[in-house]
Amino acid sequence: MSMSVRLAKKTGFCFGVKRAVRMAEEALMKKKPIYSLGSIIHNKQVVRGLSKKGLKVIGSINNIKKGVLVISSHGLSPKKQSSIVKRGIDIIDTTCPFVLNAQKIARRQAGEGYSVVIVGDARHPEVKALVDFAAKNVYVVKDKAQAKKLRLDSSDKVSVISQTTQSKGNFSDVVKAIAAKRPKELVVFNTICEDADSRQKDAAKLSREVDLMIVVGGRNSANTKRLLDVCRANSPEAYLIETESEIERNWLERANAIGITSGASTPDWMVEKVMKKINAKLHNKRSKKS
Repeated sequence: MSMSVRLAKKTGFCFGVKRAVRMAEEALMKKKPIYSLGSIIHNKQVVRGLSKKGLKVIGSINNIKKGVLVISSHGLSPKKQSSIVKRGIDIIDTTCPFVLNAQKIARRQAGEGYSVVIVGDARHPEVKALVDFAAKNVYVVKDKAQAKKLRLDSSDKVSVISQTTQSKGNFSDVVKAIAAKRPKELVVFNTICEDADSRQKDAAKLSREVDLMIVVGGRNSANTKRLLDVCRANSPEAYLIETESEIERNWLERANAIGITSGASTPDWMVEKVMKKINAKLHNKRSKKS
Protein backbone atom coordinates (compact mmCIF):
# COMPACT_ATOMS: atom_id res chain seq x y z
CA MET A 1 0.00 0.00 0.00
CA SER A 2 1.39 3.42 -0.95
CA MET A 3 2.03 5.91 1.83
CA SER A 4 0.43 9.34 1.64
CA VAL A 5 0.23 12.60 3.58
CA ARG A 6 -2.93 14.70 3.42
CA LEU A 7 -3.19 18.28 4.62
CA ALA A 8 -6.50 19.65 5.94
CA LYS A 9 -8.22 22.24 3.75
CA LYS A 10 -7.70 24.99 6.30
CA THR A 11 -4.45 25.35 8.25
CA GLY A 12 -2.34 28.25 9.48
CA PHE A 13 -3.61 31.40 11.15
CA CYS A 14 -7.31 32.20 11.22
CA PHE A 15 -8.41 35.73 10.36
CA GLY A 16 -8.52 36.89 14.00
CA VAL A 17 -5.05 35.59 14.87
CA LYS A 18 -3.52 36.92 11.65
CA ARG A 19 -5.04 40.32 12.46
CA ALA A 20 -3.72 40.26 16.05
CA VAL A 21 -0.18 39.36 15.01
CA ARG A 22 -0.16 42.02 12.28
CA MET A 23 -1.34 44.70 14.72
CA ALA A 24 1.31 43.68 17.25
CA GLU A 25 4.06 43.78 14.64
CA GLU A 26 2.94 47.23 13.49
CA ALA A 27 3.04 48.45 17.10
CA LEU A 28 6.53 47.00 17.55
CA MET A 29 7.81 49.21 14.73
CA LYS A 30 7.33 52.16 17.08
CA LYS A 31 9.69 53.11 19.90
CA LYS A 32 7.34 52.92 22.89
CA PRO A 33 7.51 49.92 25.23
CA ILE A 34 4.94 47.38 23.99
CA TYR A 35 3.38 44.91 26.42
CA SER A 36 0.86 42.08 26.30
CA LEU A 37 -0.98 40.77 29.34
CA GLY A 38 -0.24 37.08 28.92
CA SER A 39 0.23 35.57 25.47
CA ILE A 40 -1.24 37.62 22.62
CA ILE A 41 -2.11 34.29 20.96
CA HIS A 42 -1.73 30.73 22.23
CA ASN A 43 1.36 29.73 20.30
CA LYS A 44 4.75 29.74 22.06
CA GLN A 45 6.81 29.94 18.89
CA VAL A 46 4.99 33.00 17.56
CA VAL A 47 5.03 34.76 20.94
CA ARG A 48 8.74 34.01 21.25
CA GLY A 49 9.31 35.62 17.85
CA LEU A 50 7.34 38.73 18.86
CA SER A 51 9.28 38.90 22.13
CA LYS A 52 12.54 38.99 20.18
CA LYS A 53 11.15 42.02 18.33
CA GLY A 54 10.45 43.77 21.63
CA LEU A 55 7.05 42.60 22.91
CA LYS A 56 7.14 42.27 26.70
CA VAL A 57 4.80 39.56 28.00
CA ILE A 58 3.66 40.38 31.55
CA GLY A 59 1.46 38.70 34.12
CA SER A 60 -0.11 41.79 35.71
CA ILE A 61 -1.07 45.31 34.64
CA ASN A 62 0.84 46.50 37.71
CA ASN A 63 4.01 45.69 35.77
CA ILE A 64 3.29 48.49 33.26
CA LYS A 65 4.65 51.94 34.11
CA LYS A 66 4.36 53.50 30.65
CA GLY A 67 3.96 52.48 27.04
CA VAL A 68 1.32 50.53 25.13
CA LEU A 69 -0.64 47.43 26.07
CA VAL A 70 -1.71 45.08 23.28
CA ILE A 71 -4.92 43.30 24.26
CA SER A 72 -4.76 39.70 23.11
CA SER A 73 -7.04 38.14 20.50
CA HIS A 74 -8.95 36.51 23.39
CA GLY A 75 -10.10 39.84 24.80
CA LEU A 76 -9.73 41.48 28.19
CA SER A 77 -12.01 42.24 31.12
CA PRO A 78 -13.65 45.71 30.90
CA LYS A 79 -12.57 46.33 34.50
CA LYS A 80 -8.94 45.76 33.61
CA GLN A 81 -9.28 47.88 30.47
CA SER A 82 -10.68 50.74 32.53
CA SER A 83 -7.85 50.43 35.07
CA ILE A 84 -5.26 50.55 32.26
CA VAL A 85 -6.80 53.68 30.70
CA LYS A 86 -6.82 55.41 34.10
CA ARG A 87 -3.08 54.80 34.33
CA GLY A 88 -2.60 56.72 31.12
CA ILE A 89 -1.47 53.65 29.20
CA ASP A 90 -2.48 53.39 25.56
CA ILE A 91 -4.33 50.30 24.35
CA ILE A 92 -4.15 48.44 21.06
CA ASP A 93 -7.12 46.10 21.00
CA THR A 94 -6.52 42.98 18.88
CA THR A 95 -9.56 41.14 20.24
CA CYS A 96 -10.96 38.81 17.59
CA PRO A 97 -14.18 40.20 16.01
CA PHE A 98 -16.00 36.95 16.87
CA VAL A 99 -14.99 37.38 20.52
CA LEU A 100 -16.06 41.04 20.46
CA ASN A 101 -19.49 39.93 19.26
CA ALA A 102 -19.81 37.48 22.15
CA GLN A 103 -18.76 40.20 24.60
CA LYS A 104 -21.45 42.59 23.31
CA ILE A 105 -24.11 39.88 23.61
CA ALA A 106 -23.04 38.96 27.16
CA ARG A 107 -23.19 42.60 28.30
CA ARG A 108 -26.50 43.33 26.58
CA GLN A 109 -28.31 40.19 27.74
CA ALA A 110 -27.16 40.61 31.34
CA GLY A 111 -28.30 44.25 31.20
CA GLU A 112 -31.74 43.09 30.07
CA GLY A 113 -32.12 40.85 33.10
CA TYR A 114 -31.09 37.49 31.66
CA SER A 115 -28.97 34.94 33.43
CA VAL A 116 -26.07 34.39 31.04
CA VAL A 117 -24.74 30.86 30.58
CA ILE A 118 -21.36 30.62 28.84
CA VAL A 119 -20.38 27.26 27.35
CA GLY A 120 -16.61 26.98 27.66
CA ASP A 121 -13.52 26.61 29.82
CA ALA A 122 -13.78 28.81 32.92
CA ARG A 123 -9.97 29.13 33.07
CA HIS A 124 -9.58 30.46 29.53
CA PRO A 125 -8.83 34.20 29.09
CA GLU A 126 -11.70 34.60 26.60
CA VAL A 127 -14.22 33.13 29.04
CA LYS A 128 -12.87 35.12 31.99
CA ALA A 129 -13.41 38.32 30.00
CA LEU A 130 -16.92 37.23 28.96
CA VAL A 131 -17.82 36.66 32.61
CA ASP A 132 -16.78 40.23 33.44
CA PHE A 133 -18.72 41.62 30.49
CA ALA A 134 -21.87 39.93 31.80
CA ALA A 135 -20.91 41.07 35.34
CA LYS A 136 -23.86 39.46 37.16
CA ASN A 137 -25.98 36.30 37.09
CA VAL A 138 -23.42 34.57 34.88
CA TYR A 139 -22.55 30.88 34.82
CA VAL A 140 -19.84 28.93 33.01
CA VAL A 141 -20.40 25.28 32.08
CA LYS A 142 -18.07 23.08 30.05
CA ASP A 143 -20.61 20.41 29.07
CA LYS A 144 -24.15 19.07 29.53
CA ALA A 145 -23.22 17.37 32.82
CA GLN A 146 -22.39 20.73 34.38
CA ALA A 147 -25.41 22.35 32.71
CA LYS A 148 -27.73 19.83 34.36
CA LYS A 149 -26.43 20.96 37.77
CA LEU A 150 -27.35 24.62 37.22
CA ARG A 151 -30.03 25.93 39.55
CA LEU A 152 -32.47 27.39 37.05
CA ASP A 153 -36.25 27.22 37.16
CA SER A 154 -39.43 28.44 35.45
CA SER A 155 -38.97 31.99 36.77
CA ASP A 156 -35.60 32.52 35.07
CA LYS A 157 -34.84 34.26 31.79
CA VAL A 158 -31.74 32.60 30.34
CA SER A 159 -29.35 33.49 27.52
CA VAL A 160 -26.79 30.96 26.32
CA ILE A 161 -23.60 31.92 24.46
CA SER A 162 -20.44 30.02 23.68
CA GLN A 163 -16.70 30.36 23.89
CA THR A 164 -15.84 30.89 20.24
CA THR A 165 -13.77 27.70 19.91
CA GLN A 166 -16.38 25.26 21.22
CA SER A 167 -17.84 22.48 19.08
CA LYS A 168 -21.42 22.87 17.87
CA GLY A 169 -22.21 19.42 19.22
CA ASN A 170 -21.21 20.28 22.77
CA PHE A 171 -22.96 23.65 22.55
CA SER A 172 -26.16 21.99 21.34
CA ASP A 173 -26.03 19.41 24.16
CA VAL A 174 -25.75 22.17 26.76
CA VAL A 175 -28.66 24.11 25.24
CA LYS A 176 -30.83 20.97 25.37
CA ALA A 177 -29.90 20.40 29.03
CA ILE A 178 -30.88 23.96 29.92
CA ALA A 179 -34.10 23.81 27.88
CA ALA A 180 -35.07 20.71 29.86
CA LYS A 181 -35.19 22.91 32.99
CA ARG A 182 -38.03 24.87 31.33
CA PRO A 183 -36.91 28.43 32.14
CA LYS A 184 -39.38 31.27 31.65
CA GLU A 185 -37.47 32.34 28.56
CA LEU A 186 -34.50 30.83 26.73
CA VAL A 187 -32.52 32.79 24.14
CA VAL A 188 -29.62 31.08 22.37
CA PHE A 189 -26.78 32.84 20.56
CA ASN A 190 -24.41 30.68 18.55
CA THR A 191 -21.16 32.60 19.03
CA ILE A 192 -18.90 29.80 17.76
CA CYS A 193 -16.32 31.07 15.29
CA GLU A 194 -16.95 30.00 11.69
CA ASP A 195 -13.28 29.16 11.24
CA ALA A 196 -13.23 26.93 14.33
CA ASP A 197 -16.36 25.13 13.19
CA SER A 198 -15.08 24.50 9.66
CA ARG A 199 -11.71 23.25 10.95
CA GLN A 200 -13.45 20.82 13.27
CA LYS A 201 -15.68 19.47 10.48
CA ASP A 202 -12.72 19.09 8.13
CA ALA A 203 -10.61 17.41 10.83
CA ALA A 204 -13.45 15.00 11.63
CA LYS A 205 -13.77 14.00 7.97
CA LEU A 206 -10.02 13.65 7.42
CA SER A 207 -9.48 11.63 10.61
CA ARG A 208 -11.99 9.04 9.36
CA GLU A 209 -10.04 8.62 6.12
CA VAL A 210 -6.47 8.18 7.49
CA ASP A 211 -4.85 5.97 10.10
CA LEU A 212 -2.78 8.70 11.76
CA MET A 213 -3.72 12.33 12.54
CA ILE A 214 -1.22 14.98 13.52
CA VAL A 215 -2.64 18.16 15.07
CA VAL A 216 -0.13 21.02 15.05
CA GLY A 217 -0.55 23.77 17.63
CA GLY A 218 -0.02 25.06 21.14
CA ARG A 219 -0.96 22.84 24.06
CA ASN A 220 -2.44 25.92 25.73
CA SER A 221 -4.65 26.61 22.70
CA ALA A 222 -8.34 25.81 23.26
CA ASN A 223 -9.17 25.44 19.57
CA THR A 224 -6.16 23.15 19.01
CA LYS A 225 -7.13 20.88 21.90
CA ARG A 226 -10.68 20.80 20.55
CA LEU A 227 -9.32 19.63 17.18
CA LEU A 228 -7.45 16.84 18.94
CA ASP A 229 -10.67 15.75 20.69
CA VAL A 230 -12.49 15.72 17.35
CA CYS A 231 -9.77 13.61 15.72
CA ARG A 232 -9.55 11.15 18.62
CA ALA A 233 -13.28 10.56 18.42
CA ASN A 234 -12.59 8.90 15.07
CA SER A 235 -9.04 7.60 15.46
CA PRO A 236 -7.01 6.54 18.51
CA GLU A 237 -3.88 7.39 16.51
CA ALA A 238 -4.19 11.18 16.86
CA TYR A 239 -1.47 13.31 18.42
CA LEU A 240 -0.94 16.98 19.24
CA ILE A 241 2.51 18.43 18.59
CA GLU A 242 3.84 21.97 18.90
CA THR A 243 6.89 21.50 16.65
CA GLU A 244 8.25 18.99 14.14
CA SER A 245 10.78 17.75 16.73
CA GLU A 246 7.95 16.01 18.63
CA ILE A 247 7.09 13.61 15.80
CA GLU A 248 7.83 10.06 16.93
CA ARG A 249 9.16 7.47 14.51
CA ASN A 250 6.85 4.69 15.71
CA TRP A 251 3.77 6.77 14.79
CA LEU A 252 4.84 6.75 11.15
CA GLU A 253 5.94 3.12 11.18
CA ARG A 254 2.35 2.02 11.69
CA ALA A 255 0.77 4.50 9.27
CA ASN A 256 0.07 4.39 5.55
CA ALA A 257 -2.23 7.42 5.34
CA ILE A 258 -1.38 10.46 7.48
CA GLY A 259 -3.57 13.52 8.00
CA ILE A 260 -2.33 16.89 9.23
CA THR A 261 -4.40 19.75 10.61
CA SER A 262 -3.54 22.80 12.70
CA GLY A 263 -4.98 25.12 15.29
CA ALA A 264 -6.01 28.65 14.38
CA SER A 265 -2.96 30.13 16.13
CA THR A 266 -0.46 27.91 14.33
CA PRO A 267 1.54 29.71 11.62
CA ASP A 268 1.88 28.30 8.10
CA TRP A 269 5.64 27.99 8.49
CA MET A 270 5.22 25.60 11.41
CA VAL A 271 2.82 23.40 9.42
CA GLU A 272 5.33 23.40 6.55
CA LYS A 273 8.12 22.27 8.90
CA VAL A 274 5.96 19.39 10.12
CA MET A 275 5.10 18.40 6.53
CA LYS A 276 8.78 18.48 5.56
CA LYS A 277 9.80 16.33 8.54
CA ILE A 278 7.07 13.75 7.89
CA ASN A 279 7.83 13.53 4.18
CA ALA A 280 11.53 13.07 4.94
CA LYS A 281 10.77 10.23 7.36
CA LEU A 282 8.38 8.60 4.88
CA HIS A 283 11.06 8.82 2.17
CA ASN A 284 13.44 6.95 4.47
CA LYS A 285 10.74 4.39 5.21
CA ARG A 286 10.15 3.77 1.48
CA SER A 287 13.89 3.51 0.84
CA LYS A 288 14.28 0.80 3.47
CA LYS A 289 11.41 -1.21 1.97
CA SER A 290 12.73 -1.01 -1.60
